[in-house]
Amino acid sequence: MAKRIIGSSRAFSLIELMVVIAIIGLLSALAIPKFRIFQAKARQSEAKSNLSYIYALEESYFGDQDKYAALQNQGKDFGCGANELGFVLNPCKARYNYSVEANGTTFTAKADSGQNNAIMPGCDKADVWTINEQKQLVAVSDSVTLCQ
Repeated sequence: MAKRIIGSSRAFSLIELMVVIAIIGLLSALAIPKFRIFQAKARQSEAKSNLSYIYALEESYFGDQDKYAALQNQGKDFGCGANELGFVLNPCKARYNYSVEANGTTFTAKADSGQNNAIMPGCDKADVWTINEQKQLVAVSDSVTLCQ
């Protein structure tokens, strides 16, 4: 029969476990807000990438037609139909609505998250980005910065 030594236990005490759980809770409370911001910035890359794509399409169109093309609303609230510019969201899933205002030799393409901002949850500010014929990418309304 094995002898049992009194007072020597190989298990964790309840207090030790509670301290570890408290430390994990504190670390997660500090990390979650930063993670939300990181996710929102990653979602903004959709707008930046698609606006760069629209810029390339506009330059190609200008090379063929000697003018820039307008683009009616495309994206999350309007669908993804055929258009003269050739901008296609495939598959048709987007967090932004895209449009282009063209005036012959100039254009401004816009990506707008709309009122139901899916970029920064809990933020009521729209996320709006633009790019023009000079390839100037501008944050008109950066919801990540506004709602931190």
